[in-house]
Amino acid sequence: MKFIKQNWGFIITAISFVIVIYLLWCKQVENTLAIGILGTIATFYFGVLKYKMENDKIFNELFTSFTTRYDDKLNDLFNELRLDLVKKIELDDKKLIIDYFNLCAEEYMWYSRNRIPKSVWIAWKAGIIENLEIVQVKEVYLKETKNGGKSFYGLVEELKIYYQTT
Repeated sequence: MKFIKQNWGFIITAISFVIVIYLLWCKQVENTLAIGILGTIATFYFGVLKYKMENDKIFNELFTSFTTRYDDKLNDLFNELRLDLVKKIELDDKKLIIDYFNLCAEEYMWYSRNRIPKSVWIAWKAGIIENLEIVQVKEVYLKETKNGGKSFYGLVEELKIYYQTT
């Protein structure tokens, strides 16, 4: 099934080519009509290829942007908080954690718009859930989402089974 999903444009093109060649061989269509149909099919196929390449380009740009924004400073903060469960977070740390939630919300928004592959979203979601296990991060999350988290583009609803906001 994965092969079909990844190669649907090629499969449709190949089947269409075979049908047109068969109809031409059986003398069901004229040569000029068959050539026009084959040209249309080829145009469709190259359009699908261009679409896939553009999607890959957009995904690469998004992935690079998200990876850059999840920088060493944020990673260091999370690692520090994992080791010190009673550490009181400063205002700058709280702002950094809120920025992280906004980053996660953007990732989810782009996933829901089919710009992020499901396998990537599953990995990112697992990371989000793991980070929400950090006591201080969870406290900020619950405080920021107590009104339902409408500003997080649906991320709160996506995570609701893991973290209730009420």
